Amino acid sequence: MRTAFNESNGQFSPDARWVAFQSDESGRYGVYVDAFPEPRGKVRISTGGGVLPQWGASGRELFYVSADSNLMSVSLKVGNGSSGPSAPRVLFPLLVIDSDVSPYDAAPDGKRFPVLKTPEHAAPPPLTAIVNWPALLNRVNSQ
Repeated sequence: MRTAFNESNGQFSPDARWVAFQSDESGRYGVYVDAFPEPRGKVRISTGGGVLPQWGASGRELFYVSADSNLMSVSLKVGNGSSGPSAPRVLFPLLVIDSDVSPYDAAPDGKRFPVLKTPEHAAPPPLTAIVNWPALLNRVNSQ
């Protein structure tokens, strides 16, 4: 696409008639869909910003990560060069470390999502606090 905006992470629908992508046209990234190979006017899919779109296996569902880090699902009515999105619905919270690398994938049934495990998902390391450390230091120095 040749526009003045940053458009990236394009994903083709399973039938290759549509492309979903993210664009900063509105001032922040949002997810859009347009016909392929002849664009017919993109349709905004995300209502509050979003990145990293992926198609469901049927080509009638699109997933993306919202600006507040939730995995979202949108049903699409596609036909005759147009796509009508449903209201996005939250599936579950998802931590995104790198906005250029998708931390999820959609299983063919659209009901399961392999997710990258990140250090933030692991238990935090224990915290050790040393109180009255000057007395401890004096005791070590006097030995």
